[in-house]
Amino acid sequence: MKKPFAYWLSLAWFILKYAFIIIVFGLVALLIALGGAYRDLRAAGELGLAGKNNISAAIAAAKNKDWLAAQTLAAQASTEFKESLASLEASRSNPAIQKFGPIRSQINDLSYLLQTATILSGSMERGLPIVSELNKISAASGSNNFVDLPETDKGRFLKLIYESEPELNGLKANIDLALLNLNKIHKIGILWPIYGQISDIRQELVQASELLEKTTPLIKLLPALAGYPDTSRFLLILQNNDELRPTGGFIGVYGILETKNGAILSIDTDDSYHIDMPASLSDRWTLPAPEPLKKYLNVEKWYFRDSNWSPDWPTAAAQVAAIYQGENEAIGNPVPPFTGIIAITPDFVGDLLNLVGPIVVRGETYDATNFQPLLQYNVEIAYKDQAISPWDRKDIVDELMGELKSRLFQAKADKLNELIKIVNSNITEKNLQAYFLDAGWQSLGREAGISGEMKQSGGDYLMVVDANLGAFKSDAVIRKDISYVLSQENNGLSATVRLDYAHEGGFDWRTTRYRSYTRVYAPLGSRMLALDNPSNTVTDFSVTDDQNLKKTVFGFFWVIEPGTTQAISINYLLPQNLTDKTLSQGYELLIQKQAGQRINKLQVINKINKKIIIKTDFLKSDQFFGQTDWQ
Repeated sequence: MKKPFAYWLSLAWFILKYAFIIIVFGLVALLIALGGAYRDLRAAGELGLAGKNNISAAIAAAKNKDWLAAQTLAAQASTEFKESLASLEASRSNPAIQKFGPIRSQINDLSYLLQTATILSGSMERGLPIVSELNKISAASGSNNFVDLPETDKGRFLKLIYESEPELNGLKANIDLALLNLNKIHKIGILWPIYGQISDIRQELVQASELLEKTTPLIKLLPALAGYPDTSRFLLILQNNDELRPTGGFIGVYGILETKNGAILSIDTDDSYHIDMPASLSDRWTLPAPEPLKKYLNVEKWYFRDSNWSPDWPTAAAQVAAIYQGENEAIGNPVPPFTGIIAITPDFVGDLLNLVGPIVVRGETYDATNFQPLLQYNVEIAYKDQAISPWDRKDIVDELMGELKSRLFQAKADKLNELIKIVNSNITEKNLQAYFLDAGWQSLGREAGISGEMKQSGGDYLMVVDANLGAFKSDAVIRKDISYVLSQENNGLSATVRLDYAHEGGFDWRTTRYRSYTRVYAPLGSRMLALDNPSNTVTDFSVTDDQNLKKTVFGFFWVIEPGTTQAISINYLLPQNLTDKTLSQGYELLIQKQAGQRINKLQVINKINKKIIIKTDFLKSDQFFGQTDWQ
């Protein structure tokens, strides 16, 4: 017999009513079972809240420069977080918590948060004495400017920062440990109402960890860079990447930089041709130029202005210093040894101008957007109408650098964090490179990422290096696309590098037809298979093995007329050891960016894994593609 609808409704209500009663009794039983843990959980909550209040008060005290109160409050917060964590851990002994997974999971999340708070409050407690001492030293000058400090206080300031390196290492380790704990917290759970705040803290800690990773090696280099305790002397070369050369650009201007206790004693810049052109040098300097320079620049001798021929900065920097000193000694002008050689591109100067603001020199305003083209115009064209001799046309660079130095040293303390970020980003982008003659300092430079070396890779490798030879400043108008294709052949793995260069300029004082001696660096032992150059613009194609850099080099010269696009494809077989490793362990590829190079688009096609990766918008740094990138 079919039951009426009311019957089924009544039955459903009966079931729901007793199910509800069962759930209520179950919750009551659970609360009774948790009764033994209630005291511990309540204590953990109260202590955690007290710790939060004290750490907030410590931060407020630090902002008011009440360092003693801040340290005391941070220590109290650290103690309270530890006691809160201990109470929380004590609650785990409750049988109900041990057996009931959902509650155990919530306690785990609370534990991770308290561990993070304990780590960070302890780090604050230990770091405040250093900050307090730095503040005392800077307060002696009556301003926030490092330049205003007395000489002895500058030394104390640098000494304290240098000696804080172990503390910074500990802070980095603590931040990484805190991140591990935060990453374990579940999004859905007891901490869900504040999960957004936890995510914000996590992101800030990631940024702090990355900053410390880059900054700590630089702090180790502080004595060399700042001239502490002995005077440091650097050869500074300004590389114009609108006229691209292997390590970043043509050396049109150089400088001698001397530092002592963090102060710049002097920074004098000059035209690189002033070293190369004295009449007394012509018969005394006999170093032969590399063959491409001889053929395409029509020079027999290797001069200072062309000395950065290797794309490996340590190799090039040693050659730059050797030629500089050799040419000076040839004309009877011996120079003292350098602490190091520093190379910068206009992009770095532009970022500094963004920090300190526009600079007015000789009635014209230089800022980050016009610095490079305006300076080029003044030293190439405008000087003729200003009754300035060709010999003195680059004196304006000295005035610019002097004013920039003054602005940087007068910058307020709140600009320091931004300056650190600028330095770090320009190191990553290779707009700032340094080579140290002392092996220990050079090792630290490598650790800091400022050494600009061509790297060795256990996997595949690519670097495309252009050298503008007699094409004015045409790199400013060349759009460059690079394509890299990995394929599997019967006898191993092959790679195809395709370069598509488009000339978007014309013929004027700044740009002309593009003339580049280009080198493609591949893993040592790579062997040529085929060359495709439809327009036949490539000459002097060669394949060599560079044993020093451990790379196979495909070199050639080509010309690109304004308004045209030229392409070249190089197909080569990768070495057998790399093939074996790829097939057994997976494929890895390191693509290094030439310093100063502007790449419009990079496309990587991995036919083995059937994966395409495209990167655009002017690649600024090296690119590493690991095994996870092909999944």
